[in-house]
Amino acid sequence: MKKTISLFISFLFLGCESEPGKGSEAQVLEPVIEPEVIEETVSKSEHDRLLTEEKTKVTSLEESIGLLKTELEARDETIQNLELEVLELTALVNDYKKQVRESKNSLNEIRRMGSSEYKEIYERAKTVSPDVAIRLYEEFVEKYPDSPIVSKARAQIRKLLAEKKVLDNRRNASTLRTWESRLKGQGMYVRETTATALFELIGRSPDSSKKGSSSEFKQMTYVWRDYVLGQGGTYYDLVVERTDGVVERIDLAKGK
Repeated sequence: MKKTISLFISFLFLGCESEPGKGSEAQVLEPVIEPEVIEETVSKSEHDRLLTEEKTKVTSLEESIGLLKTELEARDETIQNLELEVLELTALVNDYKKQVRESKNSLNEIRRMGSSEYKEIYERAKTVSPDVAIRLYEEFVEKYPDSPIVSKARAQIRKLLAEKKVLDNRRNASTLRTWESRLKGQGMYVRETTATALFELIGRSPDSSKKGSSSEFKQMTYVWRDYVLGQGGTYYDLVVERTDGVVERIDLAKGK
């Protein structure tokens, strides 16, 4: 009896599911498919290898960062040193400019040193004898040795000494005939004599001398400026030529 009732209920339930409901269309239910979860796994050795690679990359990156940091610090130090050098050079340039200004001022003072005194001496020297004028310029050189004008004073001294020498020469000048007679009277045309004896006879050492070009004989030419008195009061240079100590020729030449 119980089996009969159970079969009936099952048949009734299946029949209800197969028949459509009254007043509505049949509903089709699609099954829901859940995605299958696949769990990925690696071996321990592979895991260790990958971990080692990552650690190596991290270490290399840290070293690179350290090197970059050191390089940046070194650059900062270099920049600081360069900035310090720039400050030092700037200070040196400023000191140099200051020294240049001071030197220019000092140079201007030196240039003015003794200028008025020199002008006064220059004008006065025109009215006095060469000996007095020389002493005036020598006193100026002693008083203003650092003045740039001192070179002009020395040049005037040399000029006056040359003029004084010419005047002394002219006071001792003689005619060419007189000089020739004196040399012949001492036998200097026929026998060898020393240059010193020749100079003593004429009165002083020559103003210039020149050796001859001969290789067989010892030739010398001596010149005394303004030592020959010519006609009309004109002065000429006395020229004496000697070969092996014997006077060969005496002549005159125009004085400069």
